[in-house]
Amino acid sequence: MEKFGLSYQRLKKTVESKGYKFFENGAFDVNIFGVRFGYDVVNEFNDIVGVAYKDEFGNEVCLAFKATTKPGLYWLKNKLMNKQGTFIMMPGQYRSCWYAGLHGKTRYPALRQNGKNQFKGWRDNDSDGKFDVDGPIYSDAMYVNGHTTSFKNDIDKVGPYSAGCQVIQDSEEFKAWLAVIYRSMESHGDKVSYTLLESKDFENG
Repeated sequence: MEKFGLSYQRLKKTVESKGYKFFENGAFDVNIFGVRFGYDVVNEFNDIVGVAYKDEFGNEVCLAFKATTKPGLYWLKNKLMNKQGTFIMMPGQYRSCWYAGLHGKTRYPALRQNGKNQFKGWRDNDSDGKFDVDGPIYSDAMYVNGHTTSFKNDIDKVGPYSAGCQVIQDSEEFKAWLAVIYRSMESHGDKVSYTLLESKDFENG
């Protein structure tokens, strides 16, 4: 991931090559994205979550932060929130899926899931500590939010901080990400979209 260079134009090309919409309707029309780096490593922040947009001067901006787009080992192996298994979001574009809200029991600012049937994914229920990304596809997950880990402590492992949510590791980076999205909502509406890509989608970009 450290060698993975990402620019506004590279992201745009990749998003559009998948047949998804890339948003460019004026300043701060945000493209919120995740990039997943495979399924071999469990419980690490080895993915990217970011945002790309043009600022008020027309400058292209692409911010990318260390994150996870996959659930942590706590939910994957030790505790199931759903009897069908822990939710693993499928790559795809999810339109108007989030709004500004509060996350779970912590009640801190986050992007909150906008109602039912917003996301598609697999469910892993064999508790073997490995990602199962085949089998039936579900769209029943609720509270799949965009958030961070802790505003009080430095967190090294995903652990209980994701049960399928998209989670930026560092809280200060999360604040920067969220501030841009809040700015976007002032001009472009209170619902935002999310596009989850895989690193292999960029191989020809």
